[in-house]
Amino acid sequence: MRTFHLVSLGCPKNLVDSEVVYGLLEKNGWKGVDEPGDGDVLLVNTCGFIQSAVEESIEEILTLSGYKEQSPEKKLAVIGCHGRWVLPGGLMAGIALPWAAQPMRAAIPACIGLLLFTAVLRIFADAQLPDIIGSRRTFMPLIGRVLLSQLALPCVLFLIGTAAGLPLIWVLAMTLVAAAPPISGCPNLVLLMQGDAALALRWLMLGTAVLPITCLPVLYFLYPDQPVSAMVQPSLVLLLLIGVSVGLALLVIRITRKYSVVLNKQAIDGVSALVLALMVIGLMSAFHSPDTSMSDVVDMLLLAILINAGLQCLGVFGSRILKYEKTRTISTGVVYGNRNIALYLTALPVVQMEPLLLFIACYQVPMYLTPLIGDLFYRRLE
Repeated sequence: MRTFHLVSLGCPKNLVDSEVVYGLLEKNGWKGVDEPGDGDVLLVNTCGFIQSAVEESIEEILTLSGYKEQSPEKKLAVIGCHGRWVLPGGLMAGIALPWAAQPMRAAIPACIGLLLFTAVLRIFADAQLPDIIGSRRTFMPLIGRVLLSQLALPCVLFLIGTAAGLPLIWVLAMTLVAAAPPISGCPNLVLLMQGDAALALRWLMLGTAVLPITCLPVLYFLYPDQPVSAMVQPSLVLLLLIGVSVGLALLVIRITRKYSVVLNKQAIDGVSALVLALMVIGLMSAFHSPDTSMSDVVDMLLLAILINAGLQCLGVFGSRILKYEKTRTISTGVVYGNRNIALYLTALPVVQMEPLLLFIACYQVPMYLTPLIGDLFYRRLE
């Protein structure tokens, strides 16, 4: 019987993937062994997000290479997640290929809807709504936290920014970021840093669901001269976008369950990553504007990092005051800093969002860096 030795490194999600690989190999007649010297095939399943896992994987590969040198007939293979390169790839393509960036700009709303669709598919692929929501005791306090983060916080930031005389673009950016729900990838980011992914998932669902309501007071603060109809229209557009995306995803899930079709989570994650990269290419069209200078890009990038890191620190600080355990503190910090501001591109008029396009593109960078730098930051929490 053919044998294999499997080493799993990285986050808990990678461990689940390793278990899937282990099961598939055993199903096809392979036998898992504990000692690398007893394996015909040596496998390393590593993580491309967490730097410590990357370093550990290099050491493990070198160690297993020694067994292959002793027995050349052995096979050595490395598998794992390298999604960290998808977003930088989109950023570089958007900068290097202006002819691709401009057409993709028009497709940004469709990309946002598709990301919502795939997020719901991923969430409900093998879980029921009651299981995700949890008990009333865990869900009800979350409502207050979501309202605090998406309604009270942006209003406070707007008042502080205005009183301090900050540039209008800064005030718009930090207010709209704070008013947005978490990005669809927040549960995965939290999982990578060993936080409470279930909390992040509930926060994502509730925050997205209440956005059409919580955005109204924020929009009134930002655009007080607009008529009431102009305030309500973005809310209705967001409601339609969220409703259609979620409704279609739930319909697909219902059909697949009826006919016992298993959704491939890895395929869904892959589609989400590609769609995100295409959206980033569209966002980078602002980079090619004649009015955009390199100093503008640097300024927006620094602003994006400052807002992302500042909101994460605020979430952690509040959690420490409330004496949350480490896993909940990590979840709160990640959720506070990584918001889906791109949702407003589908609802607000182009003339209002045009100045923020470059900022939204730059804001993807600190979100990409969260599992890298955040791994060092959150590791210090006790």
